[in-house]
Amino acid sequence: MDTNADPALKGRKVFFLYPHSVLSEDLLVEILAAEYEIHCLRDHVVAVKVVAAYPGSILFVNIDEAMKERLWEDWIRRLTRDPSTSSTRVGIVTYNPDQELARKYLMDMMLPCGFIQLKLGLAEGKAIILKTLFANEAKGRRRYVRARCPDPRKASFNMTIRDTHVTGDVLDISVVGMCFRCDTAVRLVQDERLEDVQLRLRGTLCRVSGTFVGAQGGSAGRNVLMFRSPQPDDVRAKIHRFIYLSLQEEMGEIVRGLLA
Repeated sequence: MDTNADPALKGRKVFFLYPHSVLSEDLLVEILAAEYEIHCLRDHVVAVKVVAAYPGSILFVNIDEAMKERLWEDWIRRLTRDPSTSSTRVGIVTYNPDQELARKYLMDMMLPCGFIQLKLGLAEGKAIILKTLFANEAKGRRRYVRARCPDPRKASFNMTIRDTHVTGDVLDISVVGMCFRCDTAVRLVQDERLEDVQLRLRGTLCRVSGTFVGAQGGSAGRNVLMFRSPQPDDVRAKIHRFIYLSLQEEMGEIVRGLLA
């Protein structure tokens, strides 16, 4: 858990606290597909511990759930004043169209990630979220979100290399490439084209092809395949969904560790 990574370099983690039902998995995957690292939290007590562990992260708070608005105001004021969480960039997500409420959070509390009214429409709400993430440089210098794949049962591949059938594990993946490990020793040639690589990502099958570019960090057994571009939209969608689900699972493990 790299909690000390500079968000200006590695990008900011983006948390949705008590995400509204309309912010469905599909919509959140679409936001992640813009290459923002999205996580969902469903406990405001836990959320304080999480954002303290990731300074400079972004937190969108649903003030329509869990507490009355007045209590949410107090909670957000404490969060933004506490030295351990004051670097968190907070935004509000609500169905409440009250302009005085918006003024309080935007003008009085000066929350950097805005006041998003879902009554404006889901498409417009998504567009505002994306503009907010862009304005807050949530990607940092990172261009693509990557998911680690520690469980070989959830991310594997098979392909043919010079008439030899090869299987193995996907170690991490983004929409532009993956790090992989073969089950058996196989000679890989720098810049070799690998065609029809069949991925199984949490039970979902997709096919990619690309170029073997070498070992990751010079480490034997950690091979890097850069995917051919452009990829079909359906392949990108499958990989992004896998990344989204993997990030939620990883954050769940991190939360359990913080509470232990």
